[in-house]
Amino acid sequence: MTSLKKLSELLERHFGARVILLIDKYDVPLTKVHENGYSDKMVFLVRNLLVQALKTNESLKFAVLTGCICISRESIFTGLNNFNIFSIIGVEFDEYFGLRIKRFRII
Repeated sequence: MTSLKKLSELLERHFGARVILLIDKYDVPLTKVHENGYSDKMVFLVRNLLVQALKTNESLKFAVLTGCICISRESIFTGLNNFNIFSIIGVEFDEYFGLRIKRFRII
């Protein structure tokens, strides 16, 4: 559960700069194990892994998590805060996500 924290500490020490952590599809293991009946163990693992990597990690500059489960509504993120949530249907980064949505104003 401390592997990402330890890795970021080693990277910071080696490169002399705080780490940017990218975690893609963090929610896939959680959705897969639900079908097999051991989701409690996986939630415990993922929650503690993320708390170690994100909350108590002095080597971390910032982190980006991608997934389909909305992080602000999930109990696995108990103990974590300061999230900014950006949806793929939002306009903030639409040119980077590859999905352009135009908002029209009806008069």
